[in-house]
Amino acid sequence: MKHKLLVLAALAAFGGAAQAQDVYGGVGLPGLVTLGYAQSMGPSWGLRGEYAGGLNVSKDGVQDGVNVTGSFKANRAGVFADWYPFGGGFRLVGGLTMNNIEADLNAVGAGNATINNKVVSMVGENMRVNIKFPSTTPYIGIGYGHQSSKDKGLGFYADLGFMLGKFDTTTTTSLVSNGKITQTDMDAQIQTMRSSLNSLSVLPSASLGLTYRY
Repeated sequence: MKHKLLVLAALAAFGGAAQAQDVYGGVGLPGLVTLGYAQSMGPSWGLRGEYAGGLNVSKDGVQDGVNVTGSFKANRAGVFADWYPFGGGFRLVGGLTMNNIEADLNAVGAGNATINNKVVSMVGENMRVNIKFPSTTPYIGIGYGHQSSKDKGLGFYADLGFMLGKFDTTTTTSLVSNGKITQTDMDAQIQTMRSSLNSLSVLPSASLGLTYRY
């Protein structure tokens, strides 16, 4: 809700500066459904606000003999500036996104797990890993559509870009309190996970769909 309110406030500011251009909707990732509002600010640039979300999946399975429950959700709001360097529909995009993107993994009560190169029994134990993308990130990308035009009605848009940020990892487990591993072992395992995730300093974003100009 907070993200939606921020976008609505930005759109109200846009509306005071120039005449509205179009509304649009589409599909993409990491959000599933995209809804937005675009406004031409002249022949060379425009402003947009959008919300992309609805992706919320979970899955149970067995990994190396350990029962694992996983979930992933992705919701994002954004404010963007579009620049049309060649006067057509192609545009360069920069902006800011407000994100609620995270994954949860829960391992419980069966099999063995390898932690800091030590094999430990998970019987009667639990471990939770939370992986989260930053709540606010810059965005850069390219796109097509929303350009200044006198034409009304339906149109097409596409966006491809990157949110610039690094995932953070937190872990809780009963293995330390029950003496099966030390806190040093757990810290080393967390650092290994963070090092792997930190190599992913961007999160791709893509969306395409229809516009309606009025």
